[in-house]
Amino acid sequence: MSDLDKATREAVAALVYRLRQRDEASGEDRPDVEPFAQEYILALRLRGWRPTPAQAPISWGPPVGRGVDPERHADELEAAREACAAAASRLKADENASTP
Repeated sequence: MSDLDKATREAVAALVYRLRQRDEASGEDRPDVEPFAQEYILALRLRGWRPTPAQAPISWGPPVGRGVDPERHADELEAAREACAAAASRLKADENASTP
């Protein structure tokens, strides 16, 4: 079980503990199976566990090509820089106007 993450190991240990307690109880003191299972799932949910739909992992590989060509996108890059500078100027002007 050492290859499992910490949260999974803790969940398994909690379930093993509960099952051993249940198995050691005498016949009339032994809890019903369904409420026992519901209590365990509720405890997992209180710790943040939520069921999620199964999905295939995303395959991450090396990037294709060289990425963005700065010379080809120089105009768009300059326009983005100017827009950022203008927004920063407006923000500073608004802050200066609102301070007494």
